[in-house]
Amino acid sequence: MTLYLADTSAWHRSGHAEVAAAWAQRLGDDTLATCAQVRLEILYSARNVEAYEELAAELQALHHLPCGAEQFDRALDVQHELAQRGGLHHRSVKIADLIIAASAEAGETVLWHYDEDFDRVAAVTGQPAEWIAPRGSL
Repeated sequence: MTLYLADTSAWHRSGHAEVAAAWAQRLGDDTLATCAQVRLEILYSARNVEAYEELAAELQALHHLPCGAEQFDRALDVQHELAQRGGLHHRSVKIADLIIAASAEAGETVLWHYDEDFDRVAAVTGQPAEWIAPRGSL
């Protein structure tokens, strides 16, 4: 079974008609995963404690990937590799995205997203990453 770590960029577009069926399929197949960084970002958007608790319960039902010291170290390694490419490449990927990508890599999952940062990370790591819809279509 292939697991998919849904980045916040995917979550924010989950209601779009173009991706709703794929989103429902992943949920139905129990192949959707999350990590602490994504949960923090999603829960940040809660408008009140009731919404927070409802979102937290939904997120709890998903697979949880590691997001600890090893993943932070890996994020630093990838950022360093980006810096070695010259220019300001190390600043071309948000810190949170480096951590999320490291969690997906550690969990051997596909990083499911709608954010070009993950293309840059995958070019360094070789990890599987998949756009939830063609870039620029949503």
